[in-house]
Amino acid sequence: MNTSSEIWVAFARTFSMLFLVLALLILVFYLVRKFSGFKGFKSGENYIRLVCVHHLSAKEKLVMVDVMGDILLLGVTPQSITKISSVDHPAGFPNNENKSGFFRFSDLLRRKLGNREENKSDSPLGKEK
Repeated sequence: MNTSSEIWVAFARTFSMLFLVLALLILVFYLVRKFSGFKGFKSGENYIRLVCVHHLSAKEKLVMVDVMGDILLLGVTPQSITKISSVDHPAGFPNNENKSGFFRFSDLLRRKLGNREENKSDSPLGKEK
């Protein structure tokens, strides 16, 4: 009977040490996270904002994103993501005051193509056609 009580004492000692090590590990992780300044996904600042998406086909699209104030036009396919160009802020470009944060890419494209059509008609080559 003496051996049975020794087994239970060893069992209790093992689980108490396991509990102590786990509690210490959780405390260390909590303190590291609190004092390291790591905020993870809970940060309130959005450094990357999706401005608009224009689907070219079922698996290909143009994506305009705002990355910390820089506007990038990206081509997205199933195999890759390619930076097409950086876009300056046009006059009609939505800013953060826009309630939805989105606008239609086709409207921006139509405005840009409209400006090109007007420029072609002003040029001597445009008048000859």
